[in-house]
This record gives sequence, C-alpha cells and structure tokens, in this order.
Amino acid sequence: MFYDTHYRHNEALHPDALTTVTNALQALNAGVEDCRRAGKSPERDAAILLLIRNLADVADCDAPSPAQLRIRCALDRRDVIASPALLDIAGGRIADNYPAKRTFHYQARRALYHLVEAIGIDPDSARINSALGNESSEGTTELHHDVIGIRVVPRGFLPECEISFWRCRDGQCASKVYSAPIAELLDAPAFEHRLTGTIGCVRAAPLAIAA
Repeated sequence: MFYDTHYRHNEALHPDALTTVTNALQALNAGVEDCRRAGKSPERDAAILLLIRNLADVADCDAPSPAQLRIRCALDRRDVIASPALLDIAGGRIADNYPAKRTFHYQARRALYHLVEAIGIDPDSARINSALGNESSEGTTELHHDVIGIRVVPRGFLPECEISFWRCRDGQCASKVYSAPIAELLDAPAFEHRLTGTIGCVRAAPLAIAA
C-alpha cells in the first residue's frame, strides 16, 4: 500500500532547525523513507533535492578545504586499519548484526592471510573463505592448507576459544583439534609458539643452496 505524507516537504521548505549535519541527515533519511512509502523516486523528488542541498550547505559551513579533509580521512583510515575491530566484536552475539558479522569475517580473512605468511606458509597456497550464515548463525572463516587447517569464529563455546586449528596431511585433518584465543590471530609469534607445542612446526624446510 502506497501513501504519501507532507513531512519531508515541511522540512525542505523550512530548514531553519536543520543546522547540524546530524539532524540535516536525519531529515534527509526520513524524506527518502517517505518517498519509499509513497512509491516515488527520491532522485526526482523536489523535497529530497532541497534537503540534499541543505545538508551540503550545513556540511560546508566552516569546514576545512577538501584537500585537508582528504588528509584527515586518510589518517583516520590508517588508524582503523591499525586497530582491527574483530577483537572488540569477538565474544558478542552478532548472529543478527550483519554489519558486525561482515566486518569480523572480512578482518579475520585478512588476519589469517598475514598470520600464515608470518609463520612460513605461502598464503597463495591456502584457501581462505568465510560463511556468514543466517540470522541464527555468527558464521565462520576458515583456512585450508595441505599441512594445517584453521577456523575462526566470533564466539566460541568456551571463552578464549575463538580459533580452532589442526594438523593436516594432504589437506585432510590428521590430528586432534586445538583451540586458541582470538588475540593470537594478530600475534604471529604467540600463535607459532602454540603450534610448536601442539601440532608441531608447519614451516616449509628451506631449499638447499646448490654449491
């Protein structure tokens, strides 16, 4: 059922109260939702276009130059990459939280890639995949390799058991399954020490140098 309201028109024609990015953006999002209920295209709706211009004016007021904003954005991006969110997300119930689940498993794949490289395995010889599951599953990220398998989940059955790993022979499980805390996904020396004490060294032997 489609029906229209005049709320977005009121906000667009009298935007005096929309003086911050937050409330200007909220008015724009509410206007887009109005269009959806009315079956109208927001790309051509006059109220939406006015609200977009108001948002741009508010954002531009006293803002640094675009060049300065790009520098700040790049620095913020660097800080986010340097402090992965998966440690903060781990341990929570995120089955029905798609953004958190997507972020966790994306960062888990990246961390696995760098982890196996650090412990002496060519990451290009491994398969790293994620399954996000449905709204009742928190998903898994797994690495499969000829000599080792690793599984990462946001929340283990027991605390500090978010990582499972096992020795493989020709890609098939050939040992007991062991557990490790999520923090070791970002701490290669600690994880390699755990490997040595459980399934043994997985580093490839160095090639002999011909005389």
